[in-house]
Amino acid sequence: MVPRTAVLIATLMLATSGTFARDAPPVSTDAQEHLAATLPKYDRKAAEAARKAAETPEPDPDVIVLPGMTVIERQQMQMKEEDLYRHGYFDDKLVNEELSDFDRNFLNRFRIPIIGISNRQRAREKYLERKNREFREHVKDIANVLQTTNPAEAKRLREALYRLE
Repeated sequence: MVPRTAVLIATLMLATSGTFARDAPPVSTDAQEHLAATLPKYDRKAAEAARKAAETPEPDPDVIVLPGMTVIERQQMQMKEEDLYRHGYFDDKLVNEELSDFDRNFLNRFRIPIIGISNRQRAREKYLERKNREFREHVKDIANVLQTTNPAEAKRLREALYRLE
């Protein structure tokens, strides 16, 4: 059995062994003039019109074409975690998360109404301090990124951040 590549190479050699166009005798000028006279002349305007007609689809009677418009998407409202809980339940959750068991159950188990603050209030303050710290770190990161493209704006952002502290 002969491998396929050998058959392919033999076929290519036989096909290319014939005469090429460069070996053919040159065409006489009379024949060239006769061929040029029988061919249609090139018309640039007709060619462009045909190209435009081919690009433009025929209007479909079932399709309504509306003018272009720009849609500006509004930002979706984001719910905060504290909005998901009923009044007071979020504070109870914060007491469990922010305060330790020892602090909650032993040190500050009872509160003197006039003097001290409740565990709920202390947990809420700790939560707000943590959120403010995270926000400031986020703004500092933005200012660092902005430093490479717009140093003046980064400086103003840092100054505004220092005024808040």
